[in-house]
Amino acid sequence: MRHFFFRRKNTAKYSPATPNVKPMASKSKKRVSPDAKAPTPFDVRATCSKFRILVIGKANAGKTTLLKKVCDSIDDPEIFSPSGEKIDPKIVEASRRRGEHDITNQLVFKSNPGYIFHDSRGFESGTADEIEQVKAFIAERAKTDNLSQQLHAIWYCLPTDTNRPVTKAEEEFFNTGVRGQVPLIAIFTKIDGLEDSAFTELQNAGYNFDKATKKLARKTREMLTATCREPLEQTQYPPSEYVQLGGDFPADDESDTLTLSAVDMRQADTNCKELIKKTAAIISDDALRMLFVSVQQNNIGLSVRYAASK
Repeated sequence: MRHFFFRRKNTAKYSPATPNVKPMASKSKKRVSPDAKAPTPFDVRATCSKFRILVIGKANAGKTTLLKKVCDSIDDPEIFSPSGEKIDPKIVEASRRRGEHDITNQLVFKSNPGYIFHDSRGFESGTADEIEQVKAFIAERAKTDNLSQQLHAIWYCLPTDTNRPVTKAEEEFFNTGVRGQVPLIAIFTKIDGLEDSAFTELQNAGYNFDKATKKLARKTREMLTATCREPLEQTQYPPSEYVQLGGDFPADDESDTLTLSAVDMRQADTNCKELIKKTAAIISDDALRMLFVSVQQNNIGLSVRYAASK
C-alpha cells in the first residue's frame, strides 16, 4: 500500500523547550473577576505553545504514518532530548538496534511545530519493565503544574491485523488508573488485514465471492467490535473515544449500530480530521482545548468552530 504526503511550507520556530512557563490557570490562587474574558487561543499559546501527546503502539502499528498525516509531512520528525537539545537520528537508531528506547525524547515535525510527540513502543513482549516505563512517564508528567510540561493527550494505536489486537498487557494498562485525567483515544489501524480475515471467514462459512463481498463490510465491523472495542470497553478505564483508520464501512440499514468513524489512509488527501475532531471533543479543560485547536494547521474549520463557540 502506498501512502502519499504533502509538505506544507512553514517558517515557525519549533524548539520543544519552553522556558519561563507559568503554571496552569486552574492551579493559580489568584482571584479572577466574574466579568473577565475567557482566554483566547493566543493567550494560551503565550503561556504554552506546544501540545504534548504520548503515542503508544507496537512496532508497525502505523504510528509514523499517522503522525506524518496529522502534521502534513513527508519527512521524519526531528528528535530532541527532554531539555530541548537536538539528537542525531543515527544515535537513536543505534540505541533502537540495541533494544533501548527513551520515551522522554521529544519528536517534532518541522511542518507543524505546535506538536510535541513522545513515542512508546508499546508492550511488545508484555514485560513488566515496558509497562512500568509507560506508567512512570505518565505519572511524572502528571506531577508538574506547568502546562507546557504536562501530558495533554494519549493516542493508543492498535493494529487490527493480528489474532489478538488487545493483549493481556494492554488490558492491564487499561485496568489501571495511571493516565488519570489525560484523555485517551484508541486508534484502530491496519484495517485492511482485518478485512482479509473477515473475507476468509465468510468464504469458509460457504459464501461465494459475490456474496462474501456484499457481506464484507458488516462482517469486518463485527470482528472489529468483538476483537478490539468490546475488550477495551470491559476494562476499568476504557478509552475516552475510538477512531478507525482505514476501511469504509457504511451502515447496512438504520438498525445497524456497529458503524465506526473511518478515515481511509490509502487516500492522498486524508489528514486524520476525525482523529483531530474527536481529540478536541474529549478535552474537558477549555484552555487546553483551545491550545490544541490553536496548533492545527490543516483543519481551519475546526479552529473557526471552537473559536466561534467561545
